[in-house]
Amino acid sequence: MTTTAYRAFKETLVRFANGRHGIRNPFVIAAVQPRLERRVAKRLQTWVAGEETPALPEGATVQPIWLDELLARTDAYRLVVDLGEAIEPAQLETTLQDRLTEELVSTMLETELDHDDAERQDHIVLLLHLGSLYPFSRASELLDELDRRKVKSTIGIPFPGELVGGKLNIYGGDSRHYYPAHQIDGKVREEDLQ
Repeated sequence: MTTTAYRAFKETLVRFANGRHGIRNPFVIAAVQPRLERRVAKRLQTWVAGEETPALPEGATVQPIWLDELLARTDAYRLVVDLGEAIEPAQLETTLQDRLTEELVSTMLETELDHDDAERQDHIVLLLHLGSLYPFSRASELLDELDRRKVKSTIGIPFPGELVGGKLNIYGGDSRHYYPAHQIDGKVREEDLQ
């Protein structure tokens, strides 16, 4: 039986949580058909609840963090909402691109991710709904900032798009180089979720 990209994503996260070493940090990314991003996030919830295999190693934990919910709690987002139509679309995009990633990670570390868990490789953090941040923040920028903040947790990001020639392509946009994370071959497809 061939392993699906969805199963390979979970198995790779478990291997890292069990002590495997990565390129730099235990970060794992998996391409997901864009229309399935939210469905994959919901399905991962069943894994977090222990209702799907693979089982976690003894003592390991999984924590989903919903990036769209975190976005609404950042100062950059509130500023853009407060300014409303008074801000030009180009200024809005620049403001969010300049500040959002750093604020997302700061908010995550202050309110979501316990300091002790951030120090543990056997604590898996699933960053979900990445597509809601596009084009203001990307997986690579989040991973860079988590690395800069010395987060040691195993990080998993299912992203809406595909890997093209070793680069991330989100929603069919420009393909970009990304933070060196372990990438899952293939793409999570609807049949993987059956």
